[in-house]
Amino acid sequence: MPDALLVVEKLEAGYPGQRILLGVDFVVRRGEAVVLLGANGSGKSTALNAISGFVRPTAGRILLDGRDIVGQPPHRAFAAGVVQVSQARDLFPDLSVEDNLRLGASRRPDADMPALLAGVYRDFPVLAGRRAQRVRTMSGGEQQMVAIARALMGEPKILLLDEPSGGLAPRFVREIAAIVARLKAAGTTMLIVEQNIKLALEIADRFLVLKSGLVAERGDVTRATSQEAIVRSIYL
Repeated sequence: MPDALLVVEKLEAGYPGQRILLGVDFVVRRGEAVVLLGANGSGKSTALNAISGFVRPTAGRILLDGRDIVGQPPHRAFAAGVVQVSQARDLFPDLSVEDNLRLGASRRPDADMPALLAGVYRDFPVLAGRRAQRVRTMSGGEQQMVAIARALMGEPKILLLDEPSGGLAPRFVREIAAIVARLKAAGTTMLIVEQNIKLALEIADRFLVLKSGLVAERGDVTRATSQEAIVRSIYL
């Protein structure tokens, strides 16, 4: 597939004594947003962690721009262009917003820090006015913005978002949805895990349903029969 950026083939992964992914196959094309759906324990986060290097697969291939990155440690996956925003956000709470942002580009020796910061502050104007604020004093939604902005400082080829709306107040859920929409419009390639199915179908181009360690269903969001049908495919 000529426009494929990420190709996952027969991916198997899990944890000691627990097999989670049993042979997962999917493709993410350049510039599109693909959402992974599924019940708790279906392997959604495991798939992201295998791609970003935090879980070592036991079988399969992960091709990024045609290069197999399977089994590479996180820092090498990052260098290849994979940047993940985890559920925990993994921010440094006692550092300022700008210090957290700078850390996002710290592994890129050729990074143009002023230009990257200017771009982030343009796209996240609320952060521009809070660049000196300590992250621990911010709300969960604001911290999620910092986490996504920091990831963008790494200039990812593909951005992995694990539950970006998780635990947020409704107004911040809408703001995160707007941020994802802007990123998609700008051509950012994204693979997203999201439990909020309504939100997922609003922000994605295509969806994949993981079930029993495999892709049980996949499709174009615009051609999905209904949200209810997708819910049935997840839980029944």
